[in-house]
Amino acid sequence: MGYLILDVALYQGRLDSFCGIKLTRASMNVEEPQRLRWQLAMIPLFMAVGNPGLLVTLVALAQGSSVAELGVISASGSVANFVFSLVWGRLSDESWSRRRYLILLSLLMVPLFIALSLSVGVPQLTTFYALLIAVGSGVSPIAVMYTVDSCMGKNWQTMVSRLNSIMSVGNIIGLLTYTFAANYYPTHILFYISAVVSIVASLIIWRFGTEPYISLERQPFSARLLHSVESFLSPKPILHHLDLRRIKVPRDLSSLKPLQLLLLASFVHWLGISVYVVGQTPMMKQLSLTNSEILAINVVNGVCAASSFAWIAPRVSNDYKKLLSRLISARALLVLGWATFPYLSAYPISYSFVLPLLFSSAINVFYAMMWLPITNFAISHASVDRRSSVVGQLISVTGLASAVGSLVGGVIITVYGYTVGFSLAFVIILFSIPVITKIEVFDLN
Repeated sequence: MGYLILDVALYQGRLDSFCGIKLTRASMNVEEPQRLRWQLAMIPLFMAVGNPGLLVTLVALAQGSSVAELGVISASGSVANFVFSLVWGRLSDESWSRRRYLILLSLLMVPLFIALSLSVGVPQLTTFYALLIAVGSGVSPIAVMYTVDSCMGKNWQTMVSRLNSIMSVGNIIGLLTYTFAANYYPTHILFYISAVVSIVASLIIWRFGTEPYISLERQPFSARLLHSVESFLSPKPILHHLDLRRIKVPRDLSSLKPLQLLLLASFVHWLGISVYVVGQTPMMKQLSLTNSEILAINVVNGVCAASSFAWIAPRVSNDYKKLLSRLISARALLVLGWATFPYLSAYPISYSFVLPLLFSSAINVFYAMMWLPITNFAISHASVDRRSSVVGQLISVTGLASAVGSLVGGVIITVYGYTVGFSLAFVIILFSIPVITKIEVFDLN
């Protein structure tokens, strides 16, 4: 998912200097049509990487898996996301070779999608899902940082918002495809569609993608980079990130830096969200919704997120602390509303999909309004040559929270039921508000 003072030079449009250090990068001026064309080329890739968790959940439920087993599958992907978001962000920063990494990641996902389609049982699903997430976790931070790099410090927040909209569009198109195909084919066959789309994505990015320019002082895939790859992918640095002895609970939150507080708040918030998410799809199955209906609900969720990233999030109030506190409270209340759904399943009701549709759509709208200022804030508090790493840290933190939340939520829901699990998620989500309010500087303008 780097803790430095706000980069004032960025907002003045002077990306050639940061804290008095001259950058070695040559001009990276990418014209607007060219930059937009590169982002549009990402749509097929986001079609593939946006929905594997939902498909794996539906396949596991069809094979008779419990919510606790779903928690294990989800946690495996979250742990992979936690580790490899840091890896891909670091390697991309070292080489400044965004396009080549995206092509590589697209091709590596193809055999993993095929393996998932052939998987039977929780162990196989868990293994191949974790490998898929390990590869796919690099897509988002690398794509975000290509966008920031190409803006040269001018209006990069708007371009990041546009990229998030494009991500959502790709996700929506993928879900629409799966919704239609689910009426005719078993769910595990849908992974073949993802494999084909990944191949198409690599070809489109190769054809239309453009690398940011670099100077002779910083060649891609240099000897220094190869040494960095070798050392960073060794067990020692990875275990260094996972060493629990290094984690110390601060006595006073005010002693933490702004970005540290943001990462802590994100961890707590997504911990609660993950406790809820692991039971969301099984709860909809308990309400007798078909796989096609569940996929259709996620299509609407994606449309809501894309619309929010495009039109609502860029226009929200600049008072981000107050805004985030309200959005967190709203998401918590919506999760608490899911705690009443088990009582609805006891009675046959018409249009049982309406409430899950409304509640989940609202949660996605509020997510878009939260994620954009959080991402912009994280990028603004990183040094110029470590912004992709910081985005990776942010995604890593949410991945670690998802791992813990999925395991806890799966066990709690299996033992005590959905009502207790969703109520616990409500309480955990609210605990992120006191952390957010401790951030003293949150104005990005």
